[in-house]
Amino acid sequence: MAMRVKDFRISQVWEVLRHLDASAVGSKRTTLKFNKVNQNIELHFPVSSSADICALQKIPGSEVCHQGKSAKAVVTLDKTQFVPEVVNSVISKPKSFWIDSPFCSDIKRQKVLVEFSSPNIAKPFHMGHLRSTIIGNYVSNLMSSLGHDVHRINYLGDWGTQFGLLNVGLELGQVSDEQIAANPIQVLYESYVLANREAEKDPGILSRARQIFKQMEDGDFAETERWEKFRQYTISELKQTYHRLGVVFDEYQWESMFGAKDISSVIAELEGMNLLNDNPDGKRVVKVGNRNVTLVKSDGSTLYLTRDVAAAKHRFQQHKFDQLLYVVENGQGDHFIALKHILKGLDHPWSDGITHIKFGRIHGMSTRRGQAVFLKDILDEARERSTIRQNISKNTRVGSDDKSAEVLGVSAVIINDLKQRRQKDYTFDWEKALQVVVLLKEVCFILTSPCMLTDARRQWLTFAVHTLQAMFFAREQWSETSRRVQRHPLNRVASNSPGN
Repeated sequence: MAMRVKDFRISQVWEVLRHLDASAVGSKRTTLKFNKVNQNIELHFPVSSSADICALQKIPGSEVCHQGKSAKAVVTLDKTQFVPEVVNSVISKPKSFWIDSPFCSDIKRQKVLVEFSSPNIAKPFHMGHLRSTIIGNYVSNLMSSLGHDVHRINYLGDWGTQFGLLNVGLELGQVSDEQIAANPIQVLYESYVLANREAEKDPGILSRARQIFKQMEDGDFAETERWEKFRQYTISELKQTYHRLGVVFDEYQWESMFGAKDISSVIAELEGMNLLNDNPDGKRVVKVGNRNVTLVKSDGSTLYLTRDVAAAKHRFQQHKFDQLLYVVENGQGDHFIALKHILKGLDHPWSDGITHIKFGRIHGMSTRRGQAVFLKDILDEARERSTIRQNISKNTRVGSDDKSAEVLGVSAVIINDLKQRRQKDYTFDWEKALQVVVLLKEVCFILTSPCMLTDARRQWLTFAVHTLQAMFFAREQWSETSRRVQRHPLNRVASNSPGN
């Protein structure tokens, strides 16, 4: 049986629920569901006592389902009352709606660290980093909306033998600081490619790269100040690209932050807990399940996992987090299993708060000029294709300049990714992605058409705009587009039309 309730607002249901047993009606056990069969919006919650059943009698026509020793109430909500209330609540306080909502009142506010994006400075910003950026930003926004204290971290790769190779490439190419400052990511990548190409001809180059990296790790690298400049150049360029996606980080960290002192502390701790074993080949390993995981290579240098252990410890010391979320592709699953295993073995109970948010890979993403290398190339391509779509669209009534094309194109890339099944690989298709451009242009068309704009449509479209702004866009980018739509003469006519 189901509880049938007519002519009430959702706030009135919560007025009843707040009198029930709080341990029974908690955020994890009280759920709002959409019934696909009958298209009803339903509120499900447990009933734990006769007092609760008496309280429920305050709601006309209420019934309770008995399931063995337990009982459950299902309230069918009146959509004509429920939908406007939710929409108006979101519009009136878009920043605090979920925090203030009774649906989230029992959620314990937590300190949440989210590590996402995390490209390497000497390699292309590949599509795995794009998915990490989009999903990580969405998760961060969602956590913030629920009232958690969210700290966004971009953990940039600037360590390992590959960066020894990068230094060799800079030497071979005789690259100046001025060249790097002008186009850091492109120049560093080209220097890395040059070193790899030359290493295929001369094995001594790889040996030189290993030597440089060992100097870096031991703190004996002579060009440390120059390396720091490269990092700052890289961050400056990355921030411009992230701005286009509406992404802002609270902190940029580097693998190189965790040098010899931090690594020595981790190794000593592992030795003290008898977790570190010596292999005959000189490697030092930790047993994780039925496999040996290397933490120290035979030449004494460390691996990414060793630095991740040091990074996690540092983050807890700095932030005392409740959750540490890593937004990284599926292929790194074993890495995070090992990370949690090691931290738990070191008796750090906070490691239970570590979660790997997995996602699948993107295939087939390329520009007209060939296979995409940098994220900037993809976003530029999205803007160009959006401009073409707008120019051929019959409904283009807002000027199709670079600003609107930029917002629509970037929106297409973001929304196309978020609509995929997160843990599945998918093949990117520009035509499917740009369908979002058509949808958003239709929204603008309706907003600027007096004959099509009713109170109901205006209300729903305003809600849609607020939702898109909150979830996907940089505030200043979307606000500029909103202002352009609102300033449009037809929209002012629509706003002043009788009946609106």
